[in-house]
Amino acid sequence: MWKLKSTNQRSKRAEKLPEKIDREHVIGGQLVRLHSLALRHLDQSRSWFNNPELARLLGRIRKISDVEHKEWFSGLHQREDCVYFAVEVENGGRYVGNIWLWDIDPYHRKAELRILIGEADCLEKGIGTEAIQLLCKYGFGNLNLHKIYAYVHESNLRARRAFEKAGFEIEGILKEDRWIEGQFINVYLFGRLPDAR
Repeated sequence: MWKLKSTNQRSKRAEKLPEKIDREHVIGGQLVRLHSLALRHLDQSRSWFNNPELARLLGRIRKISDVEHKEWFSGLHQREDCVYFAVEVENGGRYVGNIWLWDIDPYHRKAELRILIGEADCLEKGIGTEAIQLLCKYGFGNLNLHKIYAYVHESNLRARRAFEKAGFEIEGILKEDRWIEGQFINVYLFGRLPDAR
């Protein structure tokens, strides 16, 4: 549960925060549904995180063991600073990726959005864009966030397009911010407010 420092006057912003993040959700769209990450998703999720190309996009530098992944998952539902969903296609329920809000800041009412579409045949079909839109709707509506932001590697054109289609705008460029494959690369900072699309 989010706890606020006691003060004589609580701001309107603080009074509107949810007392507890409800973690059991299925959020449906036309192409995809977001399902609370479950034990049945773990093996495939770890496989994606250990895929060298996907790990590079996520900034991961080492493989995740089965034990580490299970320990991470066992503590995930207790955390108050993130919400994590599996991305499943509506037609058949196939699990194709993960999307999550990270570093949820209840005072400033903002969070970082991260997404991974792990199945190559599901890229460039609007799945990522719709998943981003659905999670934004959840973040603004259910968590009362004011801003959702994302970091996108300069070379990740697919992610840039998905965020732009979902109503995000480039707010800045972090020059030579990440060390990828022997060189520093720029990272775009994207942001979205509740009234965007």
